[in-house]
Amino acid sequence: MKKLISKSTLVLLVVAVAMVALSMPAGASGGKKYVIKFASEYFPKHPSIVNGIMPWIKQVKEMSGGRLEIQYFPPGALTPQKEHYSAVVSGAVDMGFSPQAFTPGKFPLAEIINLPLVFKSATSGSLTTMALYKKWPEWRAEYTDYKFLWTHISALFELHTTKKLVKTLEDLKGMKIIVWLPPARTMAKALGANPVELSPNDTYLALERGMADGVFCPLAPIRAKKISDAAKYHTMFGLMANPFWGAINQKKWDSLPPDLQKIMTDTTGVTMSRLFGKTLDDGAAKDEKQFKKEGHTFYYLPPAEKKRWLAKVNPIHENLMKKLEKKGLKNARKIREDTIKLADELLK
Repeated sequence: MKKLISKSTLVLLVVAVAMVALSMPAGASGGKKYVIKFASEYFPKHPSIVNGIMPWIKQVKEMSGGRLEIQYFPPGALTPQKEHYSAVVSGAVDMGFSPQAFTPGKFPLAEIINLPLVFKSATSGSLTTMALYKKWPEWRAEYTDYKFLWTHISALFELHTTKKLVKTLEDLKGMKIIVWLPPARTMAKALGANPVELSPNDTYLALERGMADGVFCPLAPIRAKKISDAAKYHTMFGLMANPFWGAINQKKWDSLPPDLQKIMTDTTGVTMSRLFGKTLDDGAAKDEKQFKKEGHTFYYLPPAEKKRWLAKVNPIHENLMKKLEKKGLKNARKIREDTIKLADELLK
């Protein structure tokens, strides 16, 4: 009798193990847990983190049955912000995202995204970058040092001034405008302003002390950087945007079983680009509403005036095309045309 029970128990155990194995997704590795250390470019209270990345981290954990845990680290916690690219490539951090401006020369085609007056929203711009990645082999060739996951753009850069509202090119002429990036410096000059290149952290004091009259930057950081205490006039026209990459170290990616790789693939790409774009646009709309309650003035350039501004910055487009063609990127003009076309078609 004991022998019979023992055999029956053994059979049941074998059947149970087989059923568990069959119920597991292909490539699953049992209960083994995988941890990904994620270096963020945005701080925890940024709208794209609160409403985008944190819900995504939770979603990935749930989809994996708790086997895949993505640990968020704020800017500077794992590596200096300007070193995210090299840190992800080397494996010093597992995963991250960062402005492509921090790696000058590495993403020449991405400079097309920096061109002035191309995008009308962060959502359409982010989706445009993913569409370009999918369509153009030379675009994809710039993202081969790691496992590419997504790309998106920043919130649009606008003009924030201290003493007067800028409505025309004539209003802007001769004003001292702070810029954070080299492309914005060139644009400020083209529009008739005098660019003052400073870091975001130095901007408030320069404005408060009268060393500058305004700044080109997105709405998102101006409260955190105290810029909104000094600049209460906002001219909205979408000067430019900054492209970002999102990626995971290749060896870390290869260490993940296929089912977890699929979860990562399914939840990034276009999905993540749209998520970043929407949270950035929603965040800007929320900020504008709150600033208006606090007495700030917002002015949207009418089409006729915006056309005048575009005429002033158009030479910047042509100069970049010549620069890229000189580097052997023969399809640069077609990619630029695609960018402008997609920016309008994907406008949400």
